[in-house]
Amino acid sequence: MKLAATLGAMLLLALAPPALAIDEGVPDRERHPNVGLLGFDVDGAGPTPASLLCSGAVLSDRLFLTAAHCIPAVPADVEWVVTLAPGSPAAPVYRPGVFPDDFPHPFTGPATRGGVAIVHPDFDPERIAHDVAVVRFPAGSFAGVTPVALPGARLLDRLRGRRSFRLVGYGADPERGDGAPVYVVEGYRQTRTTQFEALTHRQLRLKSGLCFGDSGSPQLVGETNVAVSLFSDHGGECNGPFVSQRLDTRSERRFLSRFVGLP
Repeated sequence: MKLAATLGAMLLLALAPPALAIDEGVPDRERHPNVGLLGFDVDGAGPTPASLLCSGAVLSDRLFLTAAHCIPAVPADVEWVVTLAPGSPAAPVYRPGVFPDDFPHPFTGPATRGGVAIVHPDFDPERIAHDVAVVRFPAGSFAGVTPVALPGARLLDRLRGRRSFRLVGYGADPERGDGAPVYVVEGYRQTRTTQFEALTHRQLRLKSGLCFGDSGSPQLVGETNVAVSLFSDHGGECNGPFVSQRLDTRSERRFLSRFVGLP
């Protein structure tokens, strides 16, 4: 119980305002089999199950892409795990509940284990710069899964007028009544579209749709992952625009080219 309270507090600090689910999304089912849920396991092969942390996407048969700020959110000695199971309302892949009251939210099925996290060397959480990381698993861990495509250099500059982006992730839905929102984690992968709002030299800003559990999730143009989600402009309310780390910049492409070929 003490461990759960400690980790819950750490995640609140690390993931609010960063985004921890697809707000008003629908079950993704098998539509995006290369989008997965990153979890952490505090005792490896011990009795404590892995727990929900962030979303992300498969880059190769052994690499998983996510946001850098997810990595220091938990103790350094955890074991990183990933599940690509989509789940559904009837068969969640982690235990549903309310965040943060019911945290941690343990995985309910098997996951790929043995990940080693590698954060962009220039990651700066204060400036929200270079917020990208890969988690490397044993070779063949994601064999048979088509990796997400990465963008060419400065692709988003050429897509500035594009109106619609696809969101895919796992996490909390904010339920809004008369009082403060309640963040319900439903335990399965969800998807929706959202609209372009702004672009800077480092970040893509989209209108709405992400909340707690979606950090690191892909922002898709077709099958291309152009950015990874970072945080909501409206703090912990999950009710407005959010910012994502561009993947088409020189620095991000240099980092990712250490692991995979780029267009």
